[in-house]
Amino acid sequence: MTEHEPDHAAIAERVREILALLGDDPARQGLHDTPKRVAKSLDFLTSGYRKDPIKILEGALFDEQSDEMVVVRDVELYSLCVPSKQLVNACAGAKPAARVEVGDSLWTLVDGRVEPTMVMAIARRQTRELVEVETEKGTFRVTPDHPVATSSGWVEAQDLAGHVVEWTHPKQLCRERPRARPGWSLGYAIGAMCADGTVGRRCISLVVNEAHFADRFALALSKAFGVRARVEEVTRPSGYLGRDVPGYRVRLVSSYLADTFRAWVGGDANHLRQRFPRVVLTSKECFNGFLDGYVEGDGCRSSSGTGDVVISANVPFLEELADVVDARFTPSRNQPASRLYISDRWDKPGWYRKHGFQQESHRTDLIESSFVPVRSVRRVLAEGKKPYTVYSFKCDPHPTFLVGGHLTHNCEHHLLPFTGKAHVAYLPDRKIVGLSKIPRVVDVFARRLQVQERLTVQIANAVAEALKPKGVAVVIEARHMCMMMRGVEKQNSFATTSCMLGMFKSDPKTRAEFLNLIGRRPEL
Repeated sequence: MTEHEPDHAAIAERVREILALLGDDPARQGLHDTPKRVAKSLDFLTSGYRKDPIKILEGALFDEQSDEMVVVRDVELYSLCVPSKQLVNACAGAKPAARVEVGDSLWTLVDGRVEPTMVMAIARRQTRELVEVETEKGTFRVTPDHPVATSSGWVEAQDLAGHVVEWTHPKQLCRERPRARPGWSLGYAIGAMCADGTVGRRCISLVVNEAHFADRFALALSKAFGVRARVEEVTRPSGYLGRDVPGYRVRLVSSYLADTFRAWVGGDANHLRQRFPRVVLTSKECFNGFLDGYVEGDGCRSSSGTGDVVISANVPFLEELADVVDARFTPSRNQPASRLYISDRWDKPGWYRKHGFQQESHRTDLIESSFVPVRSVRRVLAEGKKPYTVYSFKCDPHPTFLVGGHLTHNCEHHLLPFTGKAHVAYLPDRKIVGLSKIPRVVDVFARRLQVQERLTVQIANAVAEALKPKGVAVVIEARHMCMMMRGVEKQNSFATTSCMLGMFKSDPKTRAEFLNLIGRRPEL
C-alpha cells in the first residue's frame, strides 16, 4: 500500500507514446482525449494500492463469541492480470496435476540447481485445446500459452518449435545433494581423487596402500560434504609383486557426488584424460588442500626438501597446474610419466615469478540441467462434449516447477482484466466484522495489478491477520481476458482458485460445508 498519488499527466503522455508505437496518431480527433481517459481508468482500476485492507477490517470489529460460519458469497470483482492427468514432478514423487494439493512441494530449477518450491494456491479451469510437446527427453501436455524455459527465455508452449528447452533427469530429482563446503578439506578430497580416485556411475572411491592416506581422505570428504565416509580393509592385486596385497578403501555411494566430480575434472573418469579442476582456485586454502591431496597420492617430497614433486602421464593436466603455480615444466620424452616440481615458495612473488596465487570464482554445486531440442509441437483437441481440466499452481519461493523434468512457469502477466466472483468465509474465534467490510477488502486487493492466484491468497491472509479466526476460506471464479482476447481465445473458460486456512484446511467437514454453501463440489 502507498499514499502516493499517480501522476495523471505522465501516464497520459506514456499512453500517447504507446498509441504512436502501435501505428496510430494520438493527435487525431477520435484519440485526442483518449490518453487522459486511460490515465483516469488506470487510476480507478489500481486504487487498491492506496488503501489498507487491515484498517478497513479493524475499523468494524466486534467482540463476539460465536462458532457459526460466516460466509459472504458472490462478491463481484474486476482486476488486471496443466492438464489433470499430466504428471508434475512433486518432491514426494511424480503425481497427476489433479492430485496436487496446497502445501505440496514441487521440484524446480534455479540457475541449473534443483530446488523445492511449495504450492500456495491452485487454480482450475477447463479448455478444449492443449499442445503436446515432444523433446529429445520426453513428452508433456500443457495449455498452448503455458510458458516453458528455453535458451532464449520463456516461450509459450505453442511456439516451442525450433527451440531448446531446459530439462533435468526426473529419475534423479529425489537424490541427496551433499553441498560442497569450500576450504582445505574440499581441496584435499579433489586432489586425492585426481591422483588415485575412481569415479563410477553412482559412486566415488579411493583404494590405497597406506591407512593414514585413506583416513585423511575419509575425514576430508566428511568435512567437505557433510557425509559419513568410512575406511574399509581390502586386498588389491599388485602387478609388481605378482600377488594380492592388503589395502584400504573409501567408497561413497552418491550419484550426485559422482556427477559433481565428473563435472570438475571432465566427463571421462580416465586419469590420462581428466582436466585440471579449476574449482580448487576458489580460495588459496582450497588450493593448498588440493596440492596436499594430490602429492600424497601421486607425488613425494623433493630431494632438496624445498618443495614437492608431482608425477603424472597426463601432460595437459601438469601444464595447467604448472601455469597456476608459476613453475617451469618440461614433459618427459623417455619416461611414461612426467614430473613437475612445485616450490614451497610458489605463492611468493619474486624476480623469477610472475604472480602469487590468482583466485578465481567458480560454482561448487552441480549444474543439473541441460537444454534439449524440441522435436515437435502438436495440437490436441478434446473429443466429444467433455473438455480438458487444467490446473495452475502458484508456488513459493520459486514460481516455476517441473513437468516431466522440463522447466515451466506458472503464468504470464498480460495486463488484461479478469472479472468474476469471490466467496469468502471465516469461523469466528472472539471477533466478528461487519459484513460490508469483506467486499471492500476484496475490492482493495482486486484493484491492483494482479494474478488470480495471488489475489485469492491476499484476501485470505488479510482476513486471518485482522480477525484471528479459527479458519478462513476464499474461492474465486473468474473469466480472463488474456484467455478470451489472445492465446487460446476461449470465450467460455473459467478459472477457479482457492485458499484454505486453519480449520478449513485441516477439517474436511468444515471445508465441505463451505463449498456446499457456495455451490462448489467438495473436491475443489
